[in-house]
Amino acid sequence: MTYFTMGWESMRKVREQVLGLPWLLLLFFMVIPSVHAADLESRAELEAFFDGAVRMQLTNHRIPGATVAVVKDGEIVFSKGYGYADLERQIPMDPEYTLHRPGSNAKILIWTAVMQLVEEGRLDLYTDINAYLDFSIPSKIARQEAPPITLHHLMTHTAGFEETVMELFVSGPEKMNSLSTYVKEHLPARVFQPGSVMAYSNYGTALAAYIVERLSGQEFHAYVEEHIFKPAQMTSSTFDQPLPDSLASRMSQGYRQDDAGFVAGGFEYVQAYPAGGLTSSTHDMARLIMTQLNLGLPLEPQGDTLSPGEENAPEGTEEIETPRILQEETARLMQAQQFSGHPEIPGMTYGLIEANYNGRRVLSHGGQTLLFSTGLYFLPEEQVGLYIAYNRAVGDQGTRILFEGFMDRYFPNIHPEPAVPRPVTPGTENNYSGIFHSARSNFTGVESITRVFQPMDISVDKEGYVVLRAQGESSRYGEIAPNLFQELHGSHKIAFGFDDGKVTRVYFPGPSTWLRTVWYQTPAFFITLLVISVLIMLVTILGWIRSLLQPYHRRQSLTAPKVLAVLFILCFITVLVLLGDAMGTTHPSLGVPLVVLEATATLKAALFFAKILMGLAALMVLTTVYLFATAGGSGWQRFYYAVYTLSSLSVTWVLWQINLF
Repeated sequence: MTYFTMGWESMRKVREQVLGLPWLLLLFFMVIPSVHAADLESRAELEAFFDGAVRMQLTNHRIPGATVAVVKDGEIVFSKGYGYADLERQIPMDPEYTLHRPGSNAKILIWTAVMQLVEEGRLDLYTDINAYLDFSIPSKIARQEAPPITLHHLMTHTAGFEETVMELFVSGPEKMNSLSTYVKEHLPARVFQPGSVMAYSNYGTALAAYIVERLSGQEFHAYVEEHIFKPAQMTSSTFDQPLPDSLASRMSQGYRQDDAGFVAGGFEYVQAYPAGGLTSSTHDMARLIMTQLNLGLPLEPQGDTLSPGEENAPEGTEEIETPRILQEETARLMQAQQFSGHPEIPGMTYGLIEANYNGRRVLSHGGQTLLFSTGLYFLPEEQVGLYIAYNRAVGDQGTRILFEGFMDRYFPNIHPEPAVPRPVTPGTENNYSGIFHSARSNFTGVESITRVFQPMDISVDKEGYVVLRAQGESSRYGEIAPNLFQELHGSHKIAFGFDDGKVTRVYFPGPSTWLRTVWYQTPAFFITLLVISVLIMLVTILGWIRSLLQPYHRRQSLTAPKVLAVLFILCFITVLVLLGDAMGTTHPSLGVPLVVLEATATLKAALFFAKILMGLAALMVLTTVYLFATAGGSGWQRFYYAVYTLSSLSVTWVLWQINLF
């Protein structure tokens, strides 16, 4: 679950310098000769690789602890913990014993549950989800009738919901609501036609979990416990928040870092719990990978897991068949590509993110909470999987870098001569240039401010290569096929969608799409308009103050209109101060703005004053009309007041565009 990057992580180059990995780590991956996957059976070799790679990550990126597990052909061939689960008590990380928060990897359980009910005939992937709900998803987008949303759309992140962040996490158990209450009270707007745009959605997955509740007659956590955890032998996994006493002592601390060092963040409470509220061990997550690799068939119970006093079955007794979690045909359907922005770009299966690395198909998912980072990867054809967990939130680059090092080591590139990127056709440079925003954004609420100020800039350099810039990073791409581009000196691919000859969409691997921003909603336009408008208002007010010091002239002073104007700018400053305070007040343990966890009094006050601001602007418009209609004041006074009013309308319009009204 990634909350503030809004999809940029999936676009950033997956290379060591993204996280500032030193060249030594890159060298470490390169100097060890590549080997065949059969060497995965050597625990000593795996241990040497991960000891060097993980310990270097912990040191250079100040991560307190990590765990890894490698699976192959139905067994865990390597697992190990690094660093500490609790720094204060010096408790080491243990892949089997230590618990952590896998974040969005929990979504795999939702999609597995959905597919189980599809198998049973209780759900249909292409039926309007309103048929399964006890409330209605609106049928319109921007007041126009739209096709219904189906489970197929939810499972491929193409339902068309806008992003919502607030109250996904909450500050404590007393703030938690039931899943039913959450999906009904936090229903986001529909902003895209179903099946048209991939935009990762936590709400969409939580909604699918609620459908499982409705159709199964069980609360989601109880359903998963019975139908997935037990048959998969995931005995250390739970959705309980807080943890039961039997598991609480095994929980790793999740850490963040400030100027004083590491800060333990405490237990995180996820209100949309099926989408990211899982607690598990690395071995349990490895078992989940093996169930996927085994096409829905869990591992057979180990002989050494008998309960005290239990005896082995007598000879001649028929063995009990291991129950399948999914039928093989269903598992294959779940792992097949279901949506992609371009035929050559990896897309989405039913819930799993596709990738192609070193010529091999990879299915994966990431998990980002406020305090933990995890990555789940498996290669269906090679029957190999890797799970990684860090007890500090470092974004998905950390797990991806380790995964890529693992792949380069054990599965070297089988296509050593990739296509050569070439410059764009001369004369078409302007067709690519522009400002873009993530489709995984908010468009109708106060959270839309994050969309406005997290843009991606696309341009074409002097050599004719497309350059993508965002959040201080840049990447250069060249064309390798119509509308398909590849990173220079890399293998990362993106695709462009065109309308009327201009790029309007950028497709990245997985559920990540970026859309062209109209010129009047770009950050540069907003900032320029605000700066000019505020300067005009300040200069006008200074002029009025200066006039007070001049000898009295025989003209109307326009006292009431000027009072309105002064109140407007004071109210605007108040809104800015309150918004700044709302964003700057952080949770003492989690270190995120408190407004992310709950609607604070400061935010409510900012929105209240924003409405007053709109009212003042309306009064100023009426006052301006009145002054011109009655010839009040001098001509210059009316002119200056009209300009001031236009400036106030500009400010109001910007605040309206970011949905502060």
